[in-house]
Amino acid sequence: MTRPGLAGAALIAAAVAISSYAGAELIRSIFALAIVYCVGYVTGSLLVHPTHSRASLSVGVVRLIAGCLLTAIAFLLSLRLSLPWFSGPIGLLALAVIYHRREAFVPPDVRVTLSWDGLVAGLVSVVLLAPPVLAALRMAPGEFPPVFFNVDVPYFLEQVHALVGADRFPPDSLGVVDGRRAYHFGVPALAALIARGSGAEPHHVLFVILVPTFAAGILAAAVVLARAIGPTVPSSVAVPLLLVPSPGLWYEFSQALVRTLWRVWSEQSLEALDSLSTSWEMWGVTPNVQNFAAQFILLAGLGAVANAPAMGWRLPSFFLGSAIIFKAPVGIALVAGFSFAQACRAAMARSLRPLIPIASVAAVFGVVYATFWIVSPVRAELRAVVSPLFQLGHASAHGGVSWFVFDVAWLLLPALVVVLAGRKDPEKRSLPLLAFAAGPFIVVNLLRLDDLRRDFGINSMTEDDWRQVILPVPFLIHAFVLSVVGRRWVHLGAGFRSAVVFVVLIAVIAPGAVAARYAGVLLKQPDRGHEFADNRALGAALAVIPTKDSLVVTNDLRYPADGFRRQDLQLQIPSLFGHQAFAVNYMYEAYSFSEDRRKLQGLLEAAYWTPAIDEAARTHGWTHLVIRNDSPHPQPIPLDRVFDSPLYSVFRFTTTQSSPAAVGSRHDRAGSLDEDAIMPDRQLLRDETSHARAAHSPRRAQGAGAGSRIDRPRANPRPGG
Repeated sequence: MTRPGLAGAALIAAAVAISSYAGAELIRSIFALAIVYCVGYVTGSLLVHPTHSRASLSVGVVRLIAGCLLTAIAFLLSLRLSLPWFSGPIGLLALAVIYHRREAFVPPDVRVTLSWDGLVAGLVSVVLLAPPVLAALRMAPGEFPPVFFNVDVPYFLEQVHALVGADRFPPDSLGVVDGRRAYHFGVPALAALIARGSGAEPHHVLFVILVPTFAAGILAAAVVLARAIGPTVPSSVAVPLLLVPSPGLWYEFSQALVRTLWRVWSEQSLEALDSLSTSWEMWGVTPNVQNFAAQFILLAGLGAVANAPAMGWRLPSFFLGSAIIFKAPVGIALVAGFSFAQACRAAMARSLRPLIPIASVAAVFGVVYATFWIVSPVRAELRAVVSPLFQLGHASAHGGVSWFVFDVAWLLLPALVVVLAGRKDPEKRSLPLLAFAAGPFIVVNLLRLDDLRRDFGINSMTEDDWRQVILPVPFLIHAFVLSVVGRRWVHLGAGFRSAVVFVVLIAVIAPGAVAARYAGVLLKQPDRGHEFADNRALGAALAVIPTKDSLVVTNDLRYPADGFRRQDLQLQIPSLFGHQAFAVNYMYEAYSFSEDRRKLQGLLEAAYWTPAIDEAARTHGWTHLVIRNDSPHPQPIPLDRVFDSPLYSVFRFTTTQSSPAAVGSRHDRAGSLDEDAIMPDRQLLRDETSHARAAHSPRRAQGAGAGSRIDRPRANPRPGG
């Protein structure tokens, strides 16, 4: 069978697997994968010439995702210019076909060569990358995500839903009606583009297509980078080292490690080790979708820079310059780090020539930032201000700078072993990578972000999140370490090689063991996963509400993960089906009207129904009220009840009903839902209820008996009619 035939067969097989697992329609799955191939691999030929990707599967995967990211920007640009959403993506695809013709479609020549070194590298890499993929697969099946892991995931999915229906940029917020904000919408735009073009459900596109694709891309980018900067180092050493995310420099690592070991020694018990091995965030095994995509951009960008002499500067300029639209702090880190690295190369070469690529990266960065932030039609939320030693000040306040130094030393340890061997690199080719790692650290200690929304009463974490600029530093330091080892590997004796392998093994085995343990938790005990939220009860309630022309309010703004400890952050309502909520997110979003919305919210948490609620419903167009029955709410409620269960009831505002034309939307599917699949079992129900009672005094569930559905048609429901 020819390569195109194999590619087509693989696409059909993948679509069948997606449909069987997630319950997606087969034809839509085929269209979604075909879109990924066209806007990814074909359009990617504009960034990676077909001759470079034809003989390498790893480069081919990088090309596919690079094309997807480029197309996502074109999609956002179309919205920004008020053009049809498909105009930019189709324009890029047409340009690639015109420029490369048939060569743009030819898949890479896949050749599998088995070796113990490659098998070990692949196995360890799969373990390190497994948790995000398994978490995504857990969130994928069904008409809506049955569960969520990581509180950022529902907010991300909300943005995908918003972009699916958007005709302008920035899109309208689904969590706060009339709200819009400038944000790094790049990865949500990619998911929305695929969902919009294929008709597939956004959560299917995100969780069973994009997350596994990014995982494959991260591995492919690590292979490309390892071959470029450490070709003599065994793959079983080089590739896992590039994938290890810890110490992350975001959470206290060495301090927590030493504190735990001291407890083990003093208490003569291993129980403390159990808590250490379940600190998922500290070990970096629970990245959200944008951080996962940013890891690919980081490794692929470094690989593109390393291969620039052979492949040109188009790809690295794109990755480094456009990263800000996919993960803003990482984009700032990459531009700063690259500028420092090229300045280092210029100083070493005593030439201005290495400074030229900085101009191309800066040009891409400037165009992207100006288009989506500077000339944005919405009010700016943040501004950079000078703040010397901002990050070091945070480190000093959380245990001391010495612990941060220990974390960095841990990252550098394999390189320190090689330095002890006395072998030198006269060309000092590794030094620019160290400068690359130093760039983000310098920026985060010169500037900080000032949140301009403080007057709106936002519970903002943005200023502290400026420290995310150093998130790429561990990967950059490991790349520097691999370069140092690779430049000297053939000159090292057996003893020093063994020492390097041993130190790398120590660096990899701990996060690998934690990743394996968390993968087991996701497979066997998902309710113990990081920031787990069960969506099934609320999803069943929301399924009776049309997504078109409805405006949902609720009495409960808590997010259920971690025992409901997050207030004013009800992310499930806008993210499960894409419903428009009145105001359910006061933590991430704030506007001039936010305080007024808070006051109206209090009406729905009072003990009695008042005329003020009816007036607010008429004024703002509320259509449906979702009541969490064990959370404070008015009673009795003089509205038509359209759904009732032990945890949730749904009421329809009769004075603001949706028009008949507004009902029957694509998510209006209550009659086709399997109750046994969407309703939690009794134990999960009792667990969730007990968490709620810890935060609120219990109230008598009002109205009809538990588990009953009022006015719920069996097929083609039209609750708004």
